[in-house]
Amino acid sequence: MQTPAILPQITGPVEAEWLLSTWRLECQSLPAVQALTPSTENELMALFTYILSDKGDVNVDHQDLWEVLVGATALQFSSATSQGSNRAEVAGQQLWATSAVLGDATLPAHRLLLVIQSGTNAELEMDELTQLVEGMVHQAGDQAEVVFGHGLNPALGERIQVLMLVSRNEGRIV
Repeated sequence: MQTPAILPQITGPVEAEWLLSTWRLECQSLPAVQALTPSTENELMALFTYILSDKGDVNVDHQDLWEVLVGATALQFSSATSQGSNRAEVAGQQLWATSAVLGDATLPAHRLLLVIQSGTNAELEMDELTQLVEGMVHQAGDQAEVVFGHGLNPALGERIQVLMLVSRNEGRIV
């Protein structure tokens, strides 16, 4: 599978649709693509659109998304928002409890993409970031390659929001 071309002229929803369409076409024989339903496709599209439309300082782009998608025989994704003293732990637990799964979630995780945002009233602290990333890696599997971006979103106030995309592979080298 080839890496998709860099798309400097399109952003947000158009870029998300292009990425999802390219993945469906190039990876159509993989179980993760075959498991798509209209509902999960809409959820995945919303996740992509949110990530690609963010104009903040989260440094995650379509290339990062593509690297997670390409070759995935299973895909798991979710988002969670939390606040309070244990907000990182709660968000991490919510991500796994509410995640959508395309394919076999028992396969070893290959790549893990996290987009972490915090409000400006209570910015994410280093121990929270460590807790989130280490907890997610532990849950996904220590062999997973991790890509993450962190940024501020004033609309979140004292909350954090975490978006997760995990690719799983049947012993494939991608």
